[in-house]
Amino acid sequence: TLHSHKKKRKKQANYSRTPKSAPTAAFEGAVWENQTAGPNPTPEIKARTKHKRHNKQRAVMSDAPVPPSLVRLATSLNQYTCGSIDSANKLTFSKSFSSAGMHHPSTASLLRALDAGRVDLATSLTSGDARGSKANALRYLPLIRRLLMSCEVQPDTAVLDERLSFMWRGALEGDGPGGERGKVRSSQALMYEVTMAVASAAVASAALGCEASQRGDFVEATKSFKEAADIMNHLHSEHLPQWVSLGSTSASSDLPIECTAGGCKAYESIFRAHAQQMAVAKALEGATVNYSLSAKLCAGVKEQVEDFVRVLRSEGAVHYCRLPASYLKYVAFQTALQDSLSLYFVSRASWSKGQYGLALAQLYSARSLLSVRASVTSPGIPEDVESSRSALNVLLPDLNSLRSHCDALAASWKRDVDTVYFDKIPETFPASSRPKGVKMVKVDRWAHADPGDLEPAPLSVKAPDPPPAGGGGGGCVPDGRDGA
Repeated sequence: TLHSHKKKRKKQANYSRTPKSAPTAAFEGAVWENQTAGPNPTPEIKARTKHKRHNKQRAVMSDAPVPPSLVRLATSLNQYTCGSIDSANKLTFSKSFSSAGMHHPSTASLLRALDAGRVDLATSLTSGDARGSKANALRYLPLIRRLLMSCEVQPDTAVLDERLSFMWRGALEGDGPGGERGKVRSSQALMYEVTMAVASAAVASAALGCEASQRGDFVEATKSFKEAADIMNHLHSEHLPQWVSLGSTSASSDLPIECTAGGCKAYESIFRAHAQQMAVAKALEGATVNYSLSAKLCAGVKEQVEDFVRVLRSEGAVHYCRLPASYLKYVAFQTALQDSLSLYFVSRASWSKGQYGLALAQLYSARSLLSVRASVTSPGIPEDVESSRSALNVLLPDLNSLRSHCDALAASWKRDVDTVYFDKIPETFPASSRPKGVKMVKVDRWAHADPGDLEPAPLSVKAPDPPPAGGGGGGCVPDGRDGA
């Protein structure tokens, strides 16, 4: 036994001096792996095991996927709802234009179609049916445009039997009951009715965009928000200037925000921002993420939201004060969030380029913007997000998840910078390293901007019937041109 033991030790000694072949090295590696799980590993094995596990953890955190909470926050939207027509049944075109048009078959058909179309539009708006509201608004629009043209080309015969008063509750203001809807505002101008019908189509398109986003159909949501932006662009660049040129006497403060050029210009900007939010979500769906492009897209969203505030404050201060408080909080939330996301994505891009210290500084800045702001004028998330009575509170779980993700990623990067890369972390990074915003959603001319081949309907005052023998004179037709 002693002899065999010495012989065995000699063979082990000879084996240890033999050059290691590839299979032997692989075998010993496997043996070493098994030894690390033993009850008493050596200090050297402990150090190698810790280093290997650290490398594995570092690789996992460096390639950490974008968390689902980030995608949900990036696509968070304010739920848009359509306005409404007040007392729709009290206004009938057939009665108002009875003397001027009901004796003409084509005009009578137009007036009856207007009465039915207005009731259908009012019903769909009140029920909250965005798709039906948009369809009814587009069906009603050519009819009311034709009546408007008929009155413009035949002003002397466009007389009324009953005064027209169009009463609408705007969809975007919050000075009405409950603070979420606008007050009922009325006007006797046909252009007011046309404007509100066009604006209803815009808000309905935005509401359809919200519905598509909730389904995860970001392509359809992008199209809907882009169409809403196109309609608002048509209102402020073509339609409303035409109303002014016709001699409108209505003060902008007496009308809903949808009837002001500054308001429509502002909402064009924020609807474009919503469309780009959907594009960001679509870009994050793939297996690989283009961090540089995502950073520029988020910066573009932030700039367009800021444009909304800037335009409305400068060109529609009265209407800015009428916006719902919850909507203003949402705008502030989006401004801080999109700024944070742009810095988050640019930090991931910097890390992949080997700019480790700069990447960590950018990530720190992104994380700070996710904290609750110290005051209304300070950068950060509005404090309402932590209030259970605020609509923003539903975003708090996703916001906390994103904060935890950024904290874990920053801790992993900091350990790597301190132990592996030894790169200097700048206290501030230059403005040139911040992403420049890209606005990829271009505004096109609205498909229904042109009224089409409309022919004016004939309007003429019907001659009064001859008075009966021995009777008095016939009644006069009331002149209601101001209302038309």
